[in-house]
Order: sequence, then structure tokens, then C-alpha cells
Amino acid sequence: MNKWNKQGIKCVIICGGLGTRLFPFTVNKQKTMIEIKQKPLLGAVIEFWQPFCEEFIFVTGFKSQEVIDYIASIPIKKVILEDNEMKGIANALLQTEKWITDKCIVILGDCLISGQIDIPPDMDKGIGIYETTNEQDIKRAYSVKLNENNLVGFVEEKPQKIINSYCGTGFYFLDKSLFDYIRNTSISARTGKIEITDVIQTMINAGEKISPVMIKGNYLNVTFPEDLQRAESYFFN
Repeated sequence: MNKWNKQGIKCVIICGGLGTRLFPFTVNKQKTMIEIKQKPLLGAVIEFWQPFCEEFIFVTGFKSQEVIDYIASIPIKKVILEDNEMKGIANALLQTEKWITDKCIVILGDCLISGQIDIPPDMDKGIGIYETTNEQDIKRAYSVKLNENNLVGFVEEKPQKIINSYCGTGFYFLDKSLFDYIRNTSISARTGKIEITDVIQTMINAGEKISPVMIKGNYLNVTFPEDLQRAESYFFN
């Protein structure tokens, strides 16, 4: 039985980052509101994930008003929250705690997918994985190592050494236990924030079974200006 059918599932979309690596496109726009062919990146994210959930929870931050106005115009069931502290993804997720009563899908608002995702029927928790020969995509995201039971055994943020072709993505299948794991994860010495990948590794170390959710199609975390051309080719045809 698939535990991740649409009923009762909430999608949390984080869309509050500064987008400094996308300058100059983010001088006057929030990162997820950059338009390609008259559609914001956030619009493409919502369209992909709408079949998977009953309700969206948006966490905004930088230049929040344009995001709020756009979300308000879309006929979906939604909650809009603001993260005024802007201390990273894990901290933004804490703002949603009272809204999550069971399972949730956490999505970064600048991560685009086309095609299908392969959700294991008996999955409890999972993370998205994209198999790629482009090592730079892995180095700027995170690497994933699977164990002998085909479960995620190790994740590493922005690895220097590539161990396989698995690129960790910006979507996660989690539940309300997420919040205690965030509180029990140390601040990263590299970034000074609690990183979501460190939270996932804390779960793995505690014995949680994290399944790989493989993408059968294209995936892109829009990070740099040159990614906008890739996004147009892959996702906005």
C-alpha cells in the first residue's frame, strides 16, 4: 500500500531565499519569481507537485510580497507563512510545525522537475535522487550513497569527491518527526546554519529508513544565471 497517495498530504514549498548567485536577475525579483516564457519558476514547481498533495504551505522571506501576491492568485488550497529570520531551510521549516500533523513533502521553490518520480510503495520517508553524469550538478548540490538494502546511507552537502552518479535533490518525503530532528541537528561549521542535508543524516544515524525516490526525467536546481537557459530548454517548452 502506498502511504504517499494524495489524501492528507501537504506540500511545503520554501521560497524565501536571497538568490545572490542569480544576480543580476534577483536585483528586483525574488528568486522563485524569475519568469521564463511569462511563467515564474514557482509556477512550474506548483504545477508539478499539485497532483501529489491536497494543500500547499508556502514559506516566504526575501521580497515576500510579490510571492504572496502570486500565490494568492492561484486557485489552490494554501497557507502562506513568512520566515523573517531567514536562517536557512531547516529554520524556515520550523515555521510550519503547527500545520504539519502527519506526512509532508518538502520542496525547494527553485528546483524544477519534468517527467515522473518513482515512489516506492512501502516508503516511510524518502529523498529525491537524480542520476546524472554531470559531476558539477552533484558538487553544487549533495551526493547520496545507498546501502545494501537500497536505502539512503549517507548524504554529503557540496562534495568535493564524487562517489557515484547520484545527485541529491531539493525534495523530501518526511513527517512531523522532522521538527525534533531539526532541533537535534548541529549548526553547520561551513554555513553557520542548520542544513537540511545534515537533518537527513541525523535521521539516518538515528535508524530512520530513508528511501531513494528516483526521477525519471529532468531535474535542475536553478542556482546560477546560466541555469535559466537550461530551465527554458528542459521545463518551459
